[in-house]
Amino acid sequence: MNFKNPNPEAQLALAVSLVLGLAGLASAAEAPGRAGRAAPAAQAPAAPAVQLDLVPVQGNVYMVTGLDVNVAVQIGDEGALFVDTPPPALLDQVRDLLLQKTKRPIRYVINTSALPDHVSGDEAIQFAGTSAAALANMKKMGIAAGGLAGFTADGVQILAHENVLNRVTDRKQPAIPGATITAEYYLPTKDFFMNGESIVLTHAPNALADGDSLVYFRRSDVLATGDLFTPGRFPVIDLAQGGSINGLIGAVNKALEITVPAAFQERGTYVIPGHGRVCDEADLSEFREMLTVVRDRVQAMINDKKTLQQVQAARPAFDYENTYGGKNGGPTAQTFVETVYKSLTAPPKGAK
Repeated sequence: MNFKNPNPEAQLALAVSLVLGLAGLASAAEAPGRAGRAAPAAQAPAAPAVQLDLVPVQGNVYMVTGLDVNVAVQIGDEGALFVDTPPPALLDQVRDLLLQKTKRPIRYVINTSALPDHVSGDEAIQFAGTSAAALANMKKMGIAAGGLAGFTADGVQILAHENVLNRVTDRKQPAIPGATITAEYYLPTKDFFMNGESIVLTHAPNALADGDSLVYFRRSDVLATGDLFTPGRFPVIDLAQGGSINGLIGAVNKALEITVPAAFQERGTYVIPGHGRVCDEADLSEFREMLTVVRDRVQAMINDKKTLQQVQAARPAFDYENTYGGKNGGPTAQTFVETVYKSLTAPPKGAK
């Protein structure tokens, strides 16, 4: 039987079909092998590292940003001084930032309160200040000394009001992880001189608790308040530890006595609050107004024999709820009003 040769187009189509068919067979043959070599599952992206920075405030004073709690740092020829401490896990990063400004070690830490987020790095900083001889001896004994050797000076002082020391060392109360106090003051004020300026500590009795302190750097003209001042959030008053609304207002009034505004009420004395942005006297005044207005409204309803439920239903902090209520980790307006009510109806011992 005679077959006619196909035309060139048909030959080309047949060749392409054969090639594609062979490729399909090869793919099918490799499929079991590929099934047994499945690509590894994509790993979840690592959590972003906390971005910290050491920003100048005024004079010798800086602030570590990127933390949940504000840490003020004074830097000079005599070394560094911290107001409150960062979490231990972030001390390495803070050390690296500090080394960009000074090779001097930390010599002082001042705790503004016994709040856990303000004192959590105390022990780590104190431990980091162990002398070289002691570190060598600890190494022989197989005791780990952490990675901060040389970060602080031998005999670093961790200073707070004596009521903070009592809180930290009272075994009848839950321990505060990381907290340690090596020096305390008990008079209304304490002052000393470091890095070319006076540093004045002022006790704020029965404010957030019974051991709060204001820290004023006189030449730099910077005031660190701890959580006595928290712009953009209602304060947390610990009634069980001696706190009161009237004591807190008294502390903010004292802060206003220290601060001095520049032209048009802007700048002048800078204020480092416990949380949030750097502020000035105008911000302090707004905070004091909020505290006073809410206190007076609640007191008026208490005078009218209103119950706590009736006071809360009246929402005496209504016009401040959007600005302060439940913001940045702070309490809600209802919780704050409840604290104010209880503070005014059963003030702690020693409260004015």
